[in-house]
Amino acid sequence: MRRGRLLLLIVVIALGLAVGLVTVSLLRAPTPTVAERPPAPVVETRKPPLQADAEGYYVPGYSFTVDRFRFVRLSLRPEAFVVIAQTATGTDQEMGCDETLIRADTVHLRCDYSRIGIITIDGKFLTRLVTTRFDAPVLAAVVAVRTPSGEILYRARDSFVWHPAE
Repeated sequence: MRRGRLLLLIVVIALGLAVGLVTVSLLRAPTPTVAERPPAPVVETRKPPLQADAEGYYVPGYSFTVDRFRFVRLSLRPEAFVVIAQTATGTDQEMGCDETLIRADTVHLRCDYSRIGIITIDGKFLTRLVTTRFDAPVLAAVVAVRTPSGEILYRARDSFVWHPAE
C-alpha cells in the first residue's frame, strides 16, 4: 500500500507540475492586442463651384456704344478682361484690367484703354453658385466709362448673363 501511495503522490506532483507549466506558459504568452482602426475617411460631398470662380464670359443685357466702340462682354476667369468692338469694322479688342477684385459675392474691375478711357465695373453676383441656366442674369453691375480727365462718357446699371468658356 505504501507503494500505491507513493505512486499516487508522484502522479499528483506530475499533474501539478503540468498544470503549473501550462499556467506559466499562458501567463507569459502575449495577449493579442486589438489594433485600433483609423476612422473611416469622411467623404465630402462635392460642392458646386462659385459663380465668381467660373471660367467663361459675361454678356450685358443690352448693347451700348461709347465713342465708336461697342461693349461686347467681360471675362473674370481665368483672366479679367473686357472685350469691345469697333462699330465701323466690328473688330473685337480685348482690354486687360489693371485693378481686379473678384470675391464670392462682388466684382470690381478697372480697365484702362487709351482709345476710350477708363472702364470700371462694380457689381454683385445674383447667384452664388454656378448656374446651368445660360439665359438668367447672374451679375448686376454698374458700368462706367470715363475719359482720362474724369469726364463721364457712360454710366448705367446692367445685368449680365454668363456663358461657359468655349
